[in-house]
Amino acid sequence: MRILLPLLYALPVLFVLGLCGYMAYNHLSHRGPPVRKISAAPFATIKIHGLEARLFTQGNALRAAGNDLFIEFRDEQGKLAEVGEVSFMLALQMPGSIMHSIGKVMRTATPGQYRTTLDPGLAGEWTATLSYSGPRGQAEAGFSVKVM
Repeated sequence: MRILLPLLYALPVLFVLGLCGYMAYNHLSHRGPPVRKISAAPFATIKIHGLEARLFTQGNALRAAGNDLFIEFRDEQGKLAEVGEVSFMLALQMPGSIMHSIGKVMRTATPGQYRTTLDPGLAGEWTATLSYSGPRGQAEAGFSVKVM
């Protein structure tokens, strides 16, 4: 019995040490969320108030779920153009209702380039609205976007 008593005290300690080691190993080996590769070619290019807006995502179209959207604005010379605050919204007209998908558009480290994420939820022909407000004034453009 005297031999079993130290073993009885040691087992919970060994279990806790093993659990802490396992959690530390997983924490150190965790590399973060997967990085999605953005396409080199825009899936849409639109004219908006003398600028050209190019929209990029993974592949050549938006999907019904999990889209990283990259937006850049270029002037007549093809140089990136800072436009200030940008918004992007998708709307899907259905009988008796309208469905919206709005992503918060964030600036990147490069002036004239922006990122957002969208999750439309349904495939179909959506109406997109891209707008900006800032040093180049205010502008808005609407266009059709196919969601796969």
